[in-house]
Amino acid sequence: MDLQIGIIGAGIHGSRYLKHAAEDVEGLRPVAICRRDPDAGAALARQYDCRDYRTARDLLADPQVEGVIIATPPSTHFPFAVAALGAGKAVLLEKPATGTLAEARQLAEIADAPGAPPLMVAQTLRWNPVLVRLRSRLPEIGRVHMFRIAQRLEPTPLAWQRDPDRTVGGSVLLTGVHLFDTVRYISGREFVEVDSRQARIKNPAVEDLFLARARLDDGAFVSMEVSKFGRSRSCHFEAVGEDGQLLGDYYHGGIRLIRGGEVETIDVSAATPTLPAVLEAWCGSWRNGERPPVTMTDGLRTLEIVDACYRSASTGASTSL
Repeated sequence: MDLQIGIIGAGIHGSRYLKHAAEDVEGLRPVAICRRDPDAGAALARQYDCRDYRTARDLLADPQVEGVIIATPPSTHFPFAVAALGAGKAVLLEKPATGTLAEARQLAEIADAPGAPPLMVAQTLRWNPVLVRLRSRLPEIGRVHMFRIAQRLEPTPLAWQRDPDRTVGGSVLLTGVHLFDTVRYISGREFVEVDSRQARIKNPAVEDLFLARARLDDGAFVSMEVSKFGRSRSCHFEAVGEDGQLLGDYYHGGIRLIRGGEVETIDVSAATPTLPAVLEAWCGSWRNGERPPVTMTDGLRTLEIVDACYRSASTGASTSL
């Protein structure tokens, strides 16, 4: 029997979840949505034969909804996730898991309580084909002493990300969580120190450029960069080990393995959408009663790094986690 789900925040990104859940993932059936725009919500509900609710509270009161996807701005994640868990619904929570570190700590306690419904954080890059392949080949380059990850993106078209009254952070919070979790996922290590700087270039409200250096608990160094002000898009990950070097472009595709002067090109596409795989992982862990592959503890770890980056930028000094 299909697991019946609802989507809170069926806007631009939430409607992608809706489409993939309805068309690409066996075992899931969308039955309800909630979207702030009533006309767009009604049209989407008709298209996918879902019930259209005006409020998240009404959707969560629907007894046929077994699980919910929360794809709203981060400032709303905490109250919606708490309400969903309290209603006994499994949760797939868009990243960042919460808007603040204090909220992340509270939500982690709630999600880890005995008998709590499963909560998974949608760290989608864990299913990016380039990064999955690069992680599998990491042992070939020996002990890694340095990682670098960089994302170049266009200025955001989303009004709420340019409104200081609606967003609780800029590129560190909204995009940095991708970088922080990816480094943790690929390295298997934890961050212990961060030195971060940031600037506003095109966004009038929050930072759209940040540079950060970090140290992991095994002594490896990390360089992280996000820019969201130029007319370009690229995403790069690099690992430098004692026996070689791996470089992956997880937006355009392809990996290079470098040993001395020899270069092996690994042809892997980055075009495969990650949301179907995320939904399949959520559905599978929920159906089988297993621990989700990305837990709220993982979400908390990324928020700890976000908080350290903001503290470092405010003091101009390195900050320990």
